[in-house]
Amino acid sequence: MILRLSRFINPASMSSLKPKGKKPIISIVGTTGVGKSQFSIDLAKRINGEIINADSMQVYKGLDIITNKHPVLEREGVPHHVIDYVDWTDEYFIHKFTQDANAAIEDIHKRDKVPIVVGGTHYYLQSLLFKNKTMDSTKVKERELTAEELSILDGPVDELFKTLKDVDPIIAEKFHPQDQRKLRRALEIWYTTGQKPSTIYHEQKIGELEESSLKYNTIVFWLYSEMTELSKRLDLRVDTMMQTGAVDEINNLYSSYKARGADCTSGIYQVIGFKEFLPWLEESSSSSSSSSSSSSSSSSLADKQGAVAKEERMKTKAFDSGVDRMKIRTRQYAKYQVKWIQKTLSLELEKEAKFNYENGGQLCILDATDLSQWDTSVRNRGLEIALKFLSGNNDFEMVPEKLQDLLANDAKHAKSNKNLNANTKWKHFTCELCTAKNGQPLVAVGEELWIEHLNSRRHRRAIAASKKRGHIEEMIKLKEAKRRDLELE
Repeated sequence: MILRLSRFINPASMSSLKPKGKKPIISIVGTTGVGKSQFSIDLAKRINGEIINADSMQVYKGLDIITNKHPVLEREGVPHHVIDYVDWTDEYFIHKFTQDANAAIEDIHKRDKVPIVVGGTHYYLQSLLFKNKTMDSTKVKERELTAEELSILDGPVDELFKTLKDVDPIIAEKFHPQDQRKLRRALEIWYTTGQKPSTIYHEQKIGELEESSLKYNTIVFWLYSEMTELSKRLDLRVDTMMQTGAVDEINNLYSSYKARGADCTSGIYQVIGFKEFLPWLEESSSSSSSSSSSSSSSSSLADKQGAVAKEERMKTKAFDSGVDRMKIRTRQYAKYQVKWIQKTLSLELEKEAKFNYENGGQLCILDATDLSQWDTSVRNRGLEIALKFLSGNNDFEMVPEKLQDLLANDAKHAKSNKNLNANTKWKHFTCELCTAKNGQPLVAVGEELWIEHLNSRRHRRAIAASKKRGHIEEMIKLKEAKRRDLELE
């Protein structure tokens, strides 16, 4: 029915559907590999839309396979913005994304089309949809950073945390001591505005009680797939990537990585699929370089030999381990994405209900578990909801009955709104038994995460190991005491 109806909609007349007030945007979220890009194309073709990328890795040039860019030939002529334009040598920060994405939205609106934001990186999306989520906008004019301040901002994370704690101990407790990106941004705000980030944060929270936090008239589609089914698709996708050019991209990225002396915590080198293959890359780089330097054959023969050598290197245990690590990391990331939508995004959007969704804010779930039902459960249902939203009609089912449990309930919503002064939730808790990735004692930010850690399998194992060590130490002491007693006799 929806497909037949949409044939009679003139894309050029979409402006007549749009309600008065803030201009509309559509956001599509969901796990990696769930079908967000395909749905965005389905939607854009029928509502005169254009796509805005919100994935922090897809802004970089090239690497189309490992960054999971939607193939150009499959975009069906739909324009894409904020994608494939940043050099590998550049780091891309959130304020630059917000600036570029807002400019794209404004341009699309001026041409009387509908912006469709797809993905992606969660703090990017928050900064774009909401007014006060990343402390990126203040009413105080910012000044240029000094050379000394830049040196501190680009310095070790331990120094960042120490400096931030000196100038604003309240906000320093909000962030993990190793969260370089957030620590850097908070300190940058202090340097450029002269205002403590904790003061700005508190003012923003008060503002949330008085008016909608959404910048645009927004509807959010969450494409959801049951995790067991999704995991199979993700594993298959990684295998397909390996067969269609991902290995060449990983090798090219490794060459840049070595030449620049970069690390895996910044820029394009954070992409899933690079760090996971580093052991294989390190293992194979020496052998491949030695074989190329000793080769004196013709160009065509050298190319053939290189292809054979590459194929042989892909048969090693190190390569197989890289594939396995990439699959595991991808599945872990998908679970993290679901958790963020449930515990953060849905709660923020639910707050819009008290403003009668004057700026939208509805979170609509589309069931993408069974791909054979895509046309009915995703494309047609999504289009029907989008058309109603654009016409100012909020009479639509947000969540299929069988997926009701996915959305936050009232109790969780109330919990998210208590403690306007959230400083009490920012206390750091240090576990002396468990170790973080950097080898230091594990730190949990906030009582909720601390309790979650105390109840975790990891912590229970650490307790058991500690007791075992204590028992062994006691046995050693007893044996040493007996030995001394025998010597005295």
